[in-house]
Amino acid sequence: MRGDIRISAAMRKAALLGAALLLGSVFALAQEPGAAPGATAPSEKKSTKVQVKHAARLYYDATSKIYHLTGGVILVHEDLTMVADQCDYDDNNNTAQATGHLKITDPESTLTGDLVKADFDRKLVQITGNVTIVTQKKKEEAREEKPAGEGGETRAEGEKGSSVAEYRQKKTTITCPQIDYYYADDKKQAVVHGPLKAVQEDKTVYADKAFYDGIKDTVTLEGNIRLITAAGSEFRCPKATISLKDDSIQAEDVTGVAVEEKKPEENKPPPESSTSPPAAQ
Repeated sequence: MRGDIRISAAMRKAALLGAALLLGSVFALAQEPGAAPGATAPSEKKSTKVQVKHAARLYYDATSKIYHLTGGVILVHEDLTMVADQCDYDDNNNTAQATGHLKITDPESTLTGDLVKADFDRKLVQITGNVTIVTQKKKEEAREEKPAGEGGETRAEGEKGSSVAEYRQKKTTITCPQIDYYYADDKKQAVVHGPLKAVQEDKTVYADKAFYDGIKDTVTLEGNIRLITAAGSEFRCPKATISLKDDSIQAEDVTGVAVEEKKPEENKPPPESSTSPPAAQ
């Protein structure tokens, strides 16, 4: 049974923005900088080799063909940079496992956690344990400045702030136990294992699991989905699918309470009287 249509309509805007902050933002991770979702990447050749930018100490086991790296380890693969205290790189399988002050960065995101396992041939990275993702998509200046009527890129002023693209440009912090993501051109996908929490400005989203499909450009949230706004709105549903292409959302069994957010001018103090005080006698 679908939720009340008035609640669903109210939820559409709030849940769309909240869900977009969840994985639409995160998957700047899986996309080439500046590339449209699902688009074919430029035909420039990238190195498939992992580069060791720094390691205080290195020990190579010739039998197992494993490099044991310690002390400020920095590995780079395409647009991905991995920093850790220690890392074991398997030259046979082109894989790595790293721990200790772990940090993974790309042009728009920073991930931290307890353990990372990377398969560079499959372009798959799995981060587990106290995972935190901070992401903020760069603003597409050219698109924002393009005047209306030239390709229809510019939105009407009344629509400002309502698109997924703008919410991707806001800072988002996500915490979860594990994230698995593929950063290959032909397989832009990720699974965020929950319970997960995403915070962006005045909105917080909770869910048991989330899946991003970069080819279809959709985000699917599953299990105990809850969206809370600072104004007091709260919505729940078991599953929701968001299309980042057309800012649409599909959800069933929606329940919740919508609280109308006050406009900034409603909170402004009344203007001071312009009447001049009487002159002193």
